[in-house]
Amino acid sequence: MNSLIAKKYAKALLELKDISLEETLEQLNAISQTISSNSEVEEFLNSPIVKSDKKYEALITPIADKLDKKVSALLELMAQKDRLSLIPELTELLSKEIMIKNNNFTGTIESNEELDSTLVEKLEKKLESYSGAEIKLESHKSDLDGIKVEVSDLGLELNFSKQSVKNALLEHIQKAL
Repeated sequence: MNSLIAKKYAKALLELKDISLEETLEQLNAISQTISSNSEVEEFLNSPIVKSDKKYEALITPIADKLDKKVSALLELMAQKDRLSLIPELTELLSKEIMIKNNNFTGTIESNEELDSTLVEKLEKKLESYSGAEIKLESHKSDLDGIKVEVSDLGLELNFSKQSVKNALLEHIQKAL
């Protein structure tokens, strides 16, 4: 239910014509990090005892002069409806929409060894030519016996492991017999 409500707020922000979505995202990210990084703030926002105007005063009022007027008005509306706790989800949705709009995506590479930056760049270029989108990959070391490339917002996942090659080879031999 919360994700549906957050989508409506994200849609409202996306339909605003005279605001910079990137700046709005940056502003909302700062608030979102405050909420997500501190369990007490999250608990405060979810508390039924604290009135919504007090939540707005505590979280938004100190930074209201730095916010765009329309974003501030949206946050005030969210506070009136006691939905300030949806800001992290709203931020995530807005980030995804901006990536889609700009055709610019991020992904991860998991491998059991550290990958060379030139290899990462080659993978990015191959995926860009395949998908038609600009892709930036981050390399992470894991215990995976192979390599896994994932760009979740595009629905791309490539997985190459020794076990999958072994299984495919065995399956091919079984079909040949």
